[in-house]
Amino acid sequence: MYAPGIRRREAADGAPGWVFRTDAGATDLDADAETAYVGYEDGEIVGLDLRDGTVRWRRHLTVGAVLVVPTALTVAGPGRLLIGTDDGRVLECSVGQGAPC
Repeated sequence: MYAPGIRRREAADGAPGWVFRTDAGATDLDADAETAYVGYEDGEIVGLDLRDGTVRWRRHLTVGAVLVVPTALTVAGPGRLLIGTDDGRVLECSVGQGAPC
């Protein structure tokens, strides 16, 4: 049985470094030097520590009080994440403690 998840592999030999499993399929991901940012089809965005895959934060993405699905993620510089949404918006978010937005 297939279980959705994000896997980090070693560059040298492709061996799995860590795995983060979820119930939803990923829509996109990007990373900076410390964190992998993953968007999911249920509207959640998760920040994972690149060293070991532990969760730094996780939030459902809302605009106003309406849940939106992140369809594109782009690290746009230190502490900045651009998020494309299923309703056609592009959000600029801060990715500090307890991010996004």
